Amino acid sequence: MDINNIILSSRIRLARNINNMPFPNKQNELSANDVLDTVCGLTQNVLNFHTFKLRDLDEEKIAYYMENNIISKDINLDYGGVAYSDDEVVSIMINEEDHIRMQCILTGLNLKKSYDIINDIDTEIMQNIDFAYDNEWGFLTACPSNIGTGIRASVMMFLPALTITGNLEDISKSLKNMGITIRGSFGEGTATEGYLYQISNETTLGKSEKQIIQEVESAVLKLCDMESNVIEQIKNSNDISLYDAILRAFGTLKYCYKLSSKEYYELAALSKLGCELGLIGEEYIEIIDELNYAVRPANLIELNGGYLGDNERDIYRAKIVSSRLNSIDNKDK
Repeated sequence: MDINNIILSSRIRLARNINNMPFPNKQNELSANDVLDTVCGLTQNVLNFHTFKLRDLDEEKIAYYMENNIISKDINLDYGGVAYSDDEVVSIMINEEDHIRMQCILTGLNLKKSYDIINDIDTEIMQNIDFAYDNEWGFLTACPSNIGTGIRASVMMFLPALTITGNLEDISKSLKNMGITIRGSFGEGTATEGYLYQISNETTLGKSEKQIIQEVESAVLKLCDMESNVIEQIKNSNDISLYDAILRAFGTLKYCYKLSSKEYYELAALSKLGCELGLIGEEYIEIIDELNYAVRPANLIELNGGYLGDNERDIYRAKIVSSRLNSIDNKDK
């Protein structure tokens, strides 16, 4: 099994706070606005990032940023802000759990490169802002698990075989003992979506950035080997019921008239598994991965150029999915 079909993306996130300023959970209106104005001015004028205060954005735009992992559901909508690079690879949240949450997301297994990019941004910000730092404890953060380097290294993985066979629960317990955690696709406290999981370090204190990245990368590569082995076992088992479910799922995606988000992720996950098992052409994998973001509600509204009601959105989603999947068949004719 191709490792690139298991690993979708890599993210490095750094948590930082401004020295002598109350953490976001202790802010008042004055201090929150002070942080917001300070960081927005820096990201716009020094980093040349696209910068917005969330209170100036409509609900659809905020939902779009959330769906595309530019901001999180925990950001303060009244005093929060967002800044991002032209290619949206680097983004910065202002007044989330910490004053600054900066991240770099790249496709594939690219933790080291992601760190190099975000570390340069961190260095540039530190030339203009005095961060809360202790010589013994490191960077001071709102959550104790982030104290130290303040780094969270995470990799998004597609693990259908380990999930279906029930192996992932035991693996998760084993990784937890090594300081590695497996979360839902949108991070802590979120549900699993289409067999997608976020693999990341649990703590940062007492370890260097390099050590944390190596530990996460090592765990990810082991999971890739396990997933590949189980895929081979499923192939050899010739599970007719599973094969039937996969092909029915793929057929539904290609020809249905109406499709909810929940239905899409269930059917798309089975279809992508079918690609790995050789039941469906591998050329569909890239399309399914692209659609995982495109079919989310706010992304569909953005693509449509205007508001869509619930039924309209489900019909439009089905149309987009069908068009993309059938484009390969039409290309071959």
